[in-house]
Amino acid sequence: MKIMLEIKELKKGMYVSELDRPWLDSPFLFQGFRITNMQELEQLGNTCKYVYVDPEKSVVPIRSKGVTVRPASPASDKPRPKVKPVVVTPYKADFESEFPKAKQIYLQTLDRVNDFFQDVRVGKALNVKNIKKTVVSVADSVIRNPDALMLLSVLRNRDNESVAHSVNVCTLSLIFGRYLGLDKKQLHELGTGALLHDIGESKVPREILLNHSNQTAEERKLMEDHTLHGVVLLQRIKGLPPSTIEIARDHHERVNGSGYPQNLQGSQLGLFTKMVAIVDVYDSVTSGLYGKPSITSEEALKNMYVWREELFDGNLIENFIQCLGIYPIGSVVELDRGDIGIVISADPAKRLFPRLMLVRDKEREPYEPPTVINLDHFRDKDTSYEIRRVVKPDVFGIDVRNYILQELSLQA
Repeated sequence: MKIMLEIKELKKGMYVSELDRPWLDSPFLFQGFRITNMQELEQLGNTCKYVYVDPEKSVVPIRSKGVTVRPASPASDKPRPKVKPVVVTPYKADFESEFPKAKQIYLQTLDRVNDFFQDVRVGKALNVKNIKKTVVSVADSVIRNPDALMLLSVLRNRDNESVAHSVNVCTLSLIFGRYLGLDKKQLHELGTGALLHDIGESKVPREILLNHSNQTAEERKLMEDHTLHGVVLLQRIKGLPPSTIEIARDHHERVNGSGYPQNLQGSQLGLFTKMVAIVDVYDSVTSGLYGKPSITSEEALKNMYVWREELFDGNLIENFIQCLGIYPIGSVVELDRGDIGIVISADPAKRLFPRLMLVRDKEREPYEPPTVINLDHFRDKDTSYEIRRVVKPDVFGIDVRNYILQELSLQA
């Protein structure tokens, strides 16, 4: 039974299952969430007059004079198929033991993918064994503990953005595939397509890659042709799964037929292609690829949630958001006390309470040295640490790359 409560009756710990308006008219990412901080209470107060609360999913008792069972949804609320619940595979290693291995794998993968792009530019054939070896090493780390490589994926290499983007899309696609329960063979196939999805960009002049915002129609066509260049390059290589070519060709297609190069629709796209399409957009907009302005992970996920069904597979989008969590690994967050921290890991069952590396205090002064805390340890303590919002690191002069490489290298 769902109970209608006025905003003034809401408390932290209550589970909000319905709003008094459509979810897309609200600032919330998920259709249903447990209130964990004051910011969410303020957002609810600014958005709604009342909400419907589920007592069974709440962790605090609900007392209200005006208990009301939620009426049937109005006809204007279009029912959507439920996202199939995912049983997350337990981590096989803790973050501390996996991070040094993941760091070495990540840096080696950057070097190898750089070599792949260089080989293509000079007309050399790609080595399938090296490609598979690279994907397997990344997949193995993701299987052991995905948080380590997810954190490393926020390292931005402005000197070679195409390479860093390809590695990140491979990494995040494998993390997404692990979350969905794909087996090793499927992960290796998915990772291969994700790693090579933009190999055709090696045939696009760099000045066009860097001129996204002011491209002429002719330049835009040259840019879009990277998908077809990728097909030609990959068709020459024996031993690649067919999905690798499909991903390279179709990762810019959209489920409503508005993409390129063939205006394919959702039913014509494979699962791996739709997954890589989601990850590709997420990494592009959060990294500010090729000089485009970057946005926070929170903004990216919010926008992609709005675009579900129209541009992407709706169920996959919702699963991707659940996979990353509201506070993705590597994002910078502000606590209600004013401290600023970097999300470095999280128990998959407790994504709202991750481990943070605190790098700025409430006066915005640097922590010397940075302090690692686990928010889950403070849930029932007098000293409360709660996340207020996701922020842009540049606003606070925070070099996430520097903190990850220097501070966490102590564990390597």
